[in-house]
Amino acid sequence: MSHNKNKIKWIESFVYNLLESKVKKFFILFSMFAILVSSVLLVSSIMVKVKLLPQSLADNFTIYVDLPQGKSIYETKEVTRCILKHLKDEEIITDMSVFYGESTPIDFSAMIKSRLFDSGENIANILVNLKREEFRDENSIFAVNRLRPIIQENCKMHNPNIKMVESPAGPPVLAAIVLEVTSDVQYKKLEDFSYKLKDIFENTPNLADIDIVGDESYTTFGLVLDENKIIKSNIQLDQVKKILYIAFEGMDIAFNNDANAQNQIPIHLVLSQKTKRFKDISKESLLSKLSSLKLMNPQGLMIPLSELVTIKEQTNEHKIVSKNLSPMVAIVAGTDMESQLYPLLDIRTKIIEQYSSIYEVEEVTMFDLKLTHKKTKEVFNLHWDGEQKLSIDTITDLSIALGVAILFIYFMMAVYYKNFSIAGAIILASFISVAGVIYAHWIYDMFTPSTFYLTGTSLIGFIALIGINSRNSLLVIDFVQQLVEQKHLSVQRAISVSVQTRAKPILLTVLAIIFASMLLATDPVFGGLGIALIGGTLAAYA
Repeated sequence: MSHNKNKIKWIESFVYNLLESKVKKFFILFSMFAILVSSVLLVSSIMVKVKLLPQSLADNFTIYVDLPQGKSIYETKEVTRCILKHLKDEEIITDMSVFYGESTPIDFSAMIKSRLFDSGENIANILVNLKREEFRDENSIFAVNRLRPIIQENCKMHNPNIKMVESPAGPPVLAAIVLEVTSDVQYKKLEDFSYKLKDIFENTPNLADIDIVGDESYTTFGLVLDENKIIKSNIQLDQVKKILYIAFEGMDIAFNNDANAQNQIPIHLVLSQKTKRFKDISKESLLSKLSSLKLMNPQGLMIPLSELVTIKEQTNEHKIVSKNLSPMVAIVAGTDMESQLYPLLDIRTKIIEQYSSIYEVEEVTMFDLKLTHKKTKEVFNLHWDGEQKLSIDTITDLSIALGVAILFIYFMMAVYYKNFSIAGAIILASFISVAGVIYAHWIYDMFTPSTFYLTGTSLIGFIALIGINSRNSLLVIDFVQQLVEQKHLSVQRAISVSVQTRAKPILLTVLAIIFASMLLATDPVFGGLGIALIGGTLAAYA
């Protein structure tokens, strides 16, 4: 019992001596200010990284396979088989489903990326299902990070664009990083400029699945029937059309059930895949294939199709996407185990450095740029979208919420104590929890296998800490007023007595918050909230 009393007297004596000494008070205030500033420097120096939309874990992911437009289904299948070959022996994968020329069954990612509407022989989608999280040692984020380079390095045939798509981190976005390039110049110039910017993306670390949303230029071959030659060859025009359909598309030639049946079962005839396959995409290859297809006229002569048709080479017409009545090309990229903020800033800096000699670069907003050519006066507007825009919106909303919470608590305290100074002191004291939140993230990051980010949930935790710390301040200040009014103690003595008296109940509150928040600390989404509550509460109590 005497030991506890001596301990209590030691706490009271320490606080009283601290309040009585101007040097010690200055040292404590300076230390608090230094800790707060150093915590902010941890963020600005990237020792604590920011990613406002935390990535959730999942039991599946999707692989988008996009070959250049004009590629055939056989080339798409060749790339897809290569991917399946490298995935089939993975122990964490339970099964895979392949969809050629169409989207996977409707999911959130496909909806927000407009993948549901993509079709054609040059695309495929692979849905990969993983074992349940408790039956594997590797989470989906690490699995995608490990498998992406293996697949992209070993399945390069036919120049595919292979994307590993995970469940989106938050509200719908086209990609983690989206750069919208708009201009009123000729569309070809806009496209060429966008491909130059894409090179900067490809040379930026920690970016993956880089692509340009838009049509690609490719060559098509049209077959024009030479009616004069067909007539002179004594062959029916309908014969030529049918053999071409059978050769390349296939057609129904008969039915294998009764003619009066309600549902007809057609017999569809088409050349074999081996016969349809071309050596390469060229006029000569198509001409060789047509030469091997022959029709017999009434005189018994075999006439090759190449003599009856003319091959017309042409380039596809681009679809022009517009935004705000200006043509637009979008460059998209995903991030690989990284926040989208840092590659974005890196790309933005490179654009300014590389183009400032040719263009007048104007910083329109915090991130957006306006490039005006110094000679031709051509203007290109660069607008950043994707997770970055959502991050800015999140910061704005949370900042407004934090400001409203601080103002509400301040005026409530001012009304309660009838003193603006005390209300201000309560609010300022709560800000020391900022340092606790940041330092807790920095320390916890040292013990996690991947980067532990300061996220939007961390900011929510800080808003909650303002209220928690204000409550702890109330317990001390109310008791100080009571001691001064009823027992006529000096303010310094009253504060020291109040601190040693209220230390235990406040400590119990702090421990309850810490133990409850530990349950959230390992969660991929709400881990930031748990660590923020733990670090901020400890810092405010100390």
